[in-house]
Amino acid sequence: MKTLALTLLCAPALASLSLASVAHAGPVDSGRWAVSGSIGTEVPVSGDVHGGTTTGQIPLATIASLRDAGAPALPTALTATGNAGQLRIQSRGFDDIYDNATALNFEATYGIGDGRELFGNFEYVKADEGSTQVGTAAVVNGTSTVAEVPVYGRFGEYKGIGVSVGARQWFNEGGTFEPYIAGRIGVSKIDEIRATFTIPDLTINQALRNVPFYDDTTILTAGAEAGVSYKMSENVSLIAETGLRYYGKLDGNDSAVGGLGLASINEEGNRLVVPVTLKLRAVF
Repeated sequence: MKTLALTLLCAPALASLSLASVAHAGPVDSGRWAVSGSIGTEVPVSGDVHGGTTTGQIPLATIASLRDAGAPALPTALTATGNAGQLRIQSRGFDDIYDNATALNFEATYGIGDGRELFGNFEYVKADEGSTQVGTAAVVNGTSTVAEVPVYGRFGEYKGIGVSVGARQWFNEGGTFEPYIAGRIGVSKIDEIRATFTIPDLTINQALRNVPFYDDTTILTAGAEAGVSYKMSENVSLIAETGLRYYGKLDGNDSAVGGLGLASINEEGNRLVVPVTLKLRAVF
C-alpha cells in the first residue's frame, strides 16, 4: 500500500514531462536523458549484524559493577569462591534483528544507443531498530556452569545514503513490455549504530544502554539487477525491478564492549540483499 501511494504521488510530476517530449518509453535513445524515482524494499539474504564469541572468565566484581543501582544481592550460590562470569554470544544476522529495509532512489539516465544506457543513482536506505536475544551470560566454576541466563540486544536504525553508477542493456525494444539487465557499483555512508545490551535476570539494564557499536562508515556497494518496463505513454513507463545488492563491512567501535571480551563481535555489518523496486520513469 505504501509503495502504491508514493508511486501515485510521484506520477503527476513525472507525467508532466511527457508534454515536452516525443521520445518513447523504455530504452533511452542515444544522446537523450531520462529521470526516475522509485520506492522499494530490501530483503536481507545474508550478512551478520554481529558475530559470536565465548569470552574468557570475567571476574564477578566486573559483572557486579554493571548491575543497576539498588539491585538486590545475588544469591550466594552465584557468588561462591571460585565462580566467575562468562558471556556466550551467538552471531545474529540482519534477518534476525531488522525488518526489511525501505529504499528510496532517484536516477538520471543517459542513452548511448543499441538499447544501452549509463545511469547515476542516489539512494536512501533505512531499516528500523530491532532487538533479539544475542546469547547468554553464565556463572562458571572451572569447566562447570553454575547458572546461565539470557542476554538481549537492541540495535539502532540501519540508515544511510549512497551514490552509484552503472550500465543497463534493454531487450525487446519497442514492445509493450521491455526487459533489461543492469549492473552497478558505488559507495554509501552508513550512520553510526548504537546498541543496548541487557541481562534482566542479573538486573543489568542500564550500564550498557545506547553504547557505540558501529561507527559512521563509508562502504563499497555493488549490484546486479533485472527489470521489466511497461509503457504507460510515449515517454512515461512503470518499471518493476529486482536483483542482488551488496553492502560492505562496517567499522566496529569497541569502546563499550571491548572490555568485556567482545571486541571481535562487531567486525561484521556487511550484507547481501534482494531489492524489490517499483520505479516511475520519464524519457525526455
